[in-house]
Amino acid sequence: MKTINWSLKFIIPLFILCGFYILANEVIRNQTVQLLVVFSVLFALLWFWIKNYSSLSLIFILGIFSRMIFMYNIPELSQDFYRFIWDGSIQLLGINPYLFTPKSLIEIIHFPNADLLYQKMGSLSAGNYSNYPPFSQYLYKILGYFNYFDLDFPVYILKLIYFGGDIITYFIGIKLLERVNLAPEYIAWYFLNPLLIIEGIGNLHGEGLMVCFTLISCLYIIQKKTILGGFFFSLSIATKLLPLLVFPLFYHFLGVRKFLFFSLSLLIFSLCLWLPFYEGEMLIHYKETIDLWFTSFEFNGSIYNIVRAIGYEVKGYNIIKQLGKVTPYINIGIIIIFTFLPSNRNIKLLFKNILFLLSSYFFISTTVHPWYIINLIMLGILSGYAFPIIWSLTVFWSYSAYGLEEVREVLPIQLTSYLLVYGCLILELIKGPFLWEHFQKADLFSIQHSPISPR
Repeated sequence: MKTINWSLKFIIPLFILCGFYILANEVIRNQTVQLLVVFSVLFALLWFWIKNYSSLSLIFILGIFSRMIFMYNIPELSQDFYRFIWDGSIQLLGINPYLFTPKSLIEIIHFPNADLLYQKMGSLSAGNYSNYPPFSQYLYKILGYFNYFDLDFPVYILKLIYFGGDIITYFIGIKLLERVNLAPEYIAWYFLNPLLIIEGIGNLHGEGLMVCFTLISCLYIIQKKTILGGFFFSLSIATKLLPLLVFPLFYHFLGVRKFLFFSLSLLIFSLCLWLPFYEGEMLIHYKETIDLWFTSFEFNGSIYNIVRAIGYEVKGYNIIKQLGKVTPYINIGIIIIFTFLPSNRNIKLLFKNILFLLSSYFFISTTVHPWYIINLIMLGILSGYAFPIIWSLTVFWSYSAYGLEEVREVLPIQLTSYLLVYGCLILELIKGPFLWEHFQKADLFSIQHSPISPR
C-alpha cells in the first residue's frame, strides 16, 4: 500500500502536466467538448492529489512546471493580448491609448505588426478606447519595445512578468496564511489552480499580478504599515480596477487614524500612476469605456440573466441599458453595508467579507469572463469557503459559448455551472465553510495547523 501511495504521489502530477500540455497545445477554443472535458478531469486530478499527496515542495515544483508548459505558445483561448501589444506599441509613438481607438488610428500610423494586431484583436476591441489601467499600460509599453518581428517575443516577456508575479504570490500567500494561523499547504488551491495558470500564463490576463500586489498590501496592512500597504494597493488598482471596490472595508480593521494614512498613501501613489496619462478627454473616454461593462457587454451572467429574461417577458426587449444605470448604485449600497460591519476588525472575517462583497458584485454583473474569478480564489482559501474553488472550475465551462461561427451561450451548461456554485454557497452558509474539510489533507488539521487553534 505504501508503494502504491508513493507511486500515485508522483504519477498523478505527470497526468496533470499532460492535461496542461493538451490545453496549451492540442485544443482550440471552439473544440468545446475536448476543452471542457480535459479541464474538468485536470481539476479532479488536482483535487485528489492535493487532498491526499501534496506537500509544499511538490506544490511549488508542480506549479513551476505547469506554467513552463504555457511559456512558449501564443494564447489560443483569448485575443485580448493583441490589444495589449497594440496599446504598448502606440505609446512608443507618443500616443495616449486612452485618447484614440485602434479603428481611428489604423490608417494613419505604422509600426511592426500593426495590421495583424488590428485584425486579430477583433472589432469590439478595435472600436473602443483602452480600458486597461496605467500599471498594465506601463507593462504593455515594455512589450512595445520587443514588437519588431513576430509576436512571440513580446508575448514571452509578459509571460515572464506574470510568472514572476505568481512565484512572489506563492511565498507571500504562505506568509499571509501563517499570519492568520492557517497551514501553508492551503496555497495549493491558488498556485496550482488551472484557471490561474491557463488564464494568467496561458492567456495573459493580469488578474494574477493584481492578486500579487493585493496580497502584499494585505500583509503590510496586517502589520499596520499603512504607507506600504497603500503603495501596493495602488499598484493592484492600477493593474486591474477591481480592488477599488474593497479598500473601504479596511476602515474598521485599521481604525480611523491609520485608515486615513492608508487612504492618503493610496491616493498619492495612485495619482503618480495615473497622472502621466491625464490629458484632453482621457477621463471622459475612460468613463465611457467603463460604462460599456454595465450597459452594453453581457456574457455568462447569473442573476442578471434571470432579470433580463423577466425584462423580455415584461418589456419585450433587452433591458440591459436600464439595468446598467441601476447596477452601480446597487454595488455602492453593498459596499457601504460591508464597510461598516464590525466583524471587519478580525482579519479572517475581513477576508470573508471581502469575498462576499466581490462575489455579490459578480453575481449581479452582466459579464463574468473566466479570468474574473481568479480574484476570489485566494479569498476563499483564507476564509475557508469552497464555492470560489467550485466557481473556478465551472466558470471555465463558459468557453462553450465560442462556436465555429458565433458566440452563443449554451444554456444547459451555464445553468449547471451556476447551480453548482450557488448550491455550494447555500450549503456553506447553512453548514459552514467546506474548503478546509473537503479540499485539503485531513492531517492538516493537527493542533499546530488547525484554523481554530491558537498559536
